[in-house]
Amino acid sequence: MNRRDAVKSLGLVSGHVLFPSVLASFLSSWTNKDMSSYNPVFFSKEEYKLVTELIDIIIPATKTASASQVNTQVFLDQVFSQCMTADQQQIIHEGLLQISKDFNEAKDKTQFVTEVDHNAFSKDKNYAWFKTLKRFTMIGFFTSKEGTTKASNYVKVPDGYKGEIPMDSNTLNYGKTNLHF
Repeated sequence: MNRRDAVKSLGLVSGHVLFPSVLASFLSSWTNKDMSSYNPVFFSKEEYKLVTELIDIIIPATKTASASQVNTQVFLDQVFSQCMTADQQQIIHEGLLQISKDFNEAKDKTQFVTEVDHNAFSKDKNYAWFKTLKRFTMIGFFTSKEGTTKASNYVKVPDGYKGEIPMDSNTLNYGKTNLHF
């Protein structure tokens, strides 16, 4: 498999047969638990620390917990280890290695991640891996209890379909977002 095919197939991770079981395991056991002693399976210790910092920039703590506070980094570690091919895993490892030194030396880490994000969504092949990291960060966070009940307009018992919903500055995530997908 060449690199272009591997990059294209990164989006197919969520279609992997094990993805639903990893997601269910995350929802039932990892969210809102102290995972400070967790030993990563996919990431090295350095990569795990870097990923934890990156996801907290992608989804920082506001009125809700940050991505790492709901253990999204554990979710990423499990998804990437169980649902990716060796080529896809290598792309993630190479991408983290590519930015690790510059990220650690950056004075403004948020600006640095913004630039990486811009490069990734400007179709720069060297940063395509970041789209996968960001997508699964968002999946991990918004499927956690915190993301579902506090960062969304949570309705415990769904009612009828609403095709158009008026939005204002207090509207959460019915569809208004400035994030790239």
